[in-house]
Amino acid sequence: MHLLETYALSTGSKIKKPFIVKKYFPIPFEKYITIQNSSGMSGKCYDYFQDVVDFLYQKLSKHGYTIIQIGSKEDRPLKNTVSTQGHTNLNQTAFILENSKLHIGNDSFAIHMASAFGVPLVALYSVSSPEIAGPYWKNNQQICLSPKNWKPSFNPNEMPKRINEIKIEDVVKAVNKLLFKEEDSDFNFATSFIGKRYNDSIIECFPDQFFPEDFLQNQILNVRFDFVETPSQQDYNSTLNNLRFKKCSILTDKPLELKLFFQFKSQIPLIIYDVTQSLDINFAKQLFDFGFNFIFLFRLDNNQDVLNSRKLDLIDFPHNIETLESEKVSIEFKNQKLFYKSNKILFANGKAFLSKYDQENDRPLLNLVEPKIQPIENSKIFDNLIKNDLDNILIFEKTC
Repeated sequence: MHLLETYALSTGSKIKKPFIVKKYFPIPFEKYITIQNSSGMSGKCYDYFQDVVDFLYQKLSKHGYTIIQIGSKEDRPLKNTVSTQGHTNLNQTAFILENSKLHIGNDSFAIHMASAFGVPLVALYSVSSPEIAGPYWKNNQQICLSPKNWKPSFNPNEMPKRINEIKIEDVVKAVNKLLFKEEDSDFNFATSFIGKRYNDSIIECFPDQFFPEDFLQNQILNVRFDFVETPSQQDYNSTLNNLRFKKCSILTDKPLELKLFFQFKSQIPLIIYDVTQSLDINFAKQLFDFGFNFIFLFRLDNNQDVLNSRKLDLIDFPHNIETLESEKVSIEFKNQKLFYKSNKILFANGKAFLSKYDQENDRPLLNLVEPKIQPIENSKIFDNLIKNDLDNILIFEKTC
């Protein structure tokens, strides 16, 4: 029984289509769809709506559609959308939804409002089921998606979130079906793998890269001293200049001249000292004596005997060694039409790259605004991504 029917039965009320008071809100677009990536429960919130937008954006733009994001100001903003988050009240949101050509969202109030207006919609469910909490005013222009082989947990803080098992391509195809009533070869893709840190927006750079004052003001820059054999004076100068304007975390696998960084200690949230291959105990003591916030990192690809040796060497430090184990991936490269996406950008030689492999082989990104996708053209690229960037990538296959 649907929740609405349960409430009606328990209160002796009749169910009628609601009268919703709408208040005008200026929308300067003739055609648009709406999207909401939030819900009242974290377990209901799908984490890959940005990818849905990325795959749909070009075709929607070609056909004159704008994507409007609704919700609260705390919601994660989606790129290539027009945000009304935090700028509308409930009645103004109702006005926007009623005039939308389609709505995409998690199980939320907006889904039910769109259903009452008869707006085509794509709704994602996992914590609860569409049979119990789905759109009540149903029509053939509504598609409810849920994970395969799944039963609802009714846990608002479900972890891991089952809703993320809904395939990105299924959401994209559902939108295409409702809006355009056709198959589209551009949407014939299958997600093969998603790294556990794929959704994290990460900006990294070689230490010799210098950025203007207004660049990345609100984001921490990760400076990769572990990417150079011996730090040069230019590496130090550029990093110090960046620290004048922005917070920078430092990753290193070798000793650094910490005295140079001491005056900017408040600008350095964390120093990660990778002790997998070697450990300089004097540098470790300096990190402690200077009062930097730091961790020791050990990558578990190395053997257990080495890890035990590091623990013994660092037994007098109040810091534990944090171990990092590479994520396992079951797919193999078989000359498929594979591509990868990432939310991590690496700056080197004045260019932006999507991975360490692309940097080493000079495959820069030409546009930082468009969705960041690169082909996996051979097994060498595939193996390098698996080794260096697995946690931060999404791999998908073109199926036609």
